[in-house]
Amino acid sequence: MLSEHPFGRLWGRLQARLRPAPIATPGELQTFVGERAFFLAQKCAIDYCRGKIGVASNALFEEKTFLDALEICRWETYVTVLGDLLILVEGMLRPAVAAQQREQLRNALVALHAGALARQALPAHRAQGWGDAIDAFILRLEAACLREPQQALDVADHSARRLFDTLPIHASMRDMDHEVVYGAVRFRMIALSDEMRKRLAAAQLVRQLLA
Repeated sequence: MLSEHPFGRLWGRLQARLRPAPIATPGELQTFVGERAFFLAQKCAIDYCRGKIGVASNALFEEKTFLDALEICRWETYVTVLGDLLILVEGMLRPAVAAQQREQLRNALVALHAGALARQALPAHRAQGWGDAIDAFILRLEAACLREPQQALDVADHSARRLFDTLPIHASMRDMDHEVVYGAVRFRMIALSDEMRKRLAAAQLVRQLLA
């Protein structure tokens, strides 16, 4: 069969890249936003640090103090990006929801956010849990629901600020790099927003989120 031939398998992978599966269930949405939030947090943090330090970065990435600080940066950026992506999801799903069901949708997204965090082992610096981050997300989501649906650039700087503030590079060394860091996050947030817009099966997803 063609699918068992090496070229068939290659064609199958190419099709999956060109036409990725729709996001039609809460579980698929939770997996998507969780994976993409991790990717953005890690990619932007590591790319900046390597670019800033240059040839000395290999040695720095073996220093425990630096790695511990980088871990904090990645986790804190992750939870911020996770919330911002779900704020974008709310805006994309809102047209498929009746006005009287919007609170129910908001509550479902809050539960999905908390569930995504519960799937992860608590990082060392978060022994007290994610309660403050969940509360902050709820407030941001409630505020977003009172405005026009949020776009990528409406939320990107919120995530970028958290990344910038927690980078494992001394503040005096990154003070002039504000636009570099913010630009990288904006670029990736726009790309993720475009991907979500193409893949969200709004009607199916809303039915299950409200069930």
